[in-house]
Amino acid sequence: MKLIRIAWYLLLLGIVSSCIREDLSNCYNTDRLLLSYKGDGTAEIFPEKICRVEMYVFDAGNNCVASGTLPEEDVQTRTTTLPRLDPGQYRIVCLGNTHSTKVEGLASCRFDQIRFAAERYLTGETVSGNDSLYYASMPYTVEPYDAAQETETNIIEFASAHYKVSVEVLGVPASGLRTDETLMLELCNVSPCTDFENRACGNATTYRLESKYDDSKALLTARTNIMRHKNHEKVSLCVRPASGGEPLAEVNFAEFLAAHEDIIDCTKHEVLIPIRIEFKSGTVSISVPEWYIEDVKPEF
Repeated sequence: MKLIRIAWYLLLLGIVSSCIREDLSNCYNTDRLLLSYKGDGTAEIFPEKICRVEMYVFDAGNNCVASGTLPEEDVQTRTTTLPRLDPGQYRIVCLGNTHSTKVEGLASCRFDQIRFAAERYLTGETVSGNDSLYYASMPYTVEPYDAAQETETNIIEFASAHYKVSVEVLGVPASGLRTDETLMLELCNVSPCTDFENRACGNATTYRLESKYDDSKALLTARTNIMRHKNHEKVSLCVRPASGGEPLAEVNFAEFLAAHEDIIDCTKHEVLIPIRIEFKSGTVSISVPEWYIEDVKPEF
C-alpha cells in the first residue's frame, strides 16, 4: 500500500513540476473526483461499504491509459486527484472492494469484454463467492490547460455489483452425523464475472460455499456474495451429500424470488437473498428466515 501511495503522489508531483508558466505544453488539469455511494437512501454511506478502490481511465478509443489502486487516504476522505491526462474525452471506471478480485481483458478496448472476477476463478480454481463489489463509471472531459481556471471536483457515483446470499440448513439427515460433515452447499449456474458495464457475465459455474455449524441448534449456515445477475432462471442453491451425487434439496432463485417478491427487492443496491432449508420427518421445507421477515433491512 505504501508503494502504491508513493507512486501515485510521484505521478502528481510530476504534473506540477513539469508545468512552467512560460510554456504551458506540459500543463495538465488536476481536477478531483469525489467518491460517493448512497445505496438505497439519500445519506452518504461510502465509508461504511467501501474500503478499497481501483481506478481505470480510458481514452476516446477505449484504450486504458491509466490505472491503479487509490491511496488509502484518498478512499478515507473520498477525494482523489486525477492522473496526468492530455486534453480529450475519457471514461473513468472505479471498482470498490477488490480484495480478492482481478481484472482481465483491458487490451480488448471493449467494455463488454473487460471483466472482473474472483482471482481463484480466473486461475481455474473453485471459489466460494465474490468480494462485496461496487462499481462506478463516468465520462470525463479534459479541457486544454487554463491557468485561470479553478480546480473542479466531479462526483462519481458507485452502484452495487453484487448480491448477498445467506443460507440456513436445519435438521440432520438420517445418517445422524453432524450436518457439516454430511452436506455441502453449492450455488449452481452462477455467472462468475462482471463486465465494465456492471453486467454479470461469463460461463456459468458452481460456487462451493464455506459453511459454519452450530451444534446447539443443529444449524448449518453460509454467507457469500454473487455477481449481480439480470435474471435468475438458471441459478440455484443445491444441498448435496458431502460425497457428491444428486441434490437432497434444490432451490431455484427465480422461483424463490418470485414467491417472496413482497420482501426481497433485487432492484435495490443493498440486497440480501436469505434462504432457509429444513429437513424434518422425511420432508424438506424452503422458506425465508423469520429474522429477515422481522427486519426487512438486515445488515450482512
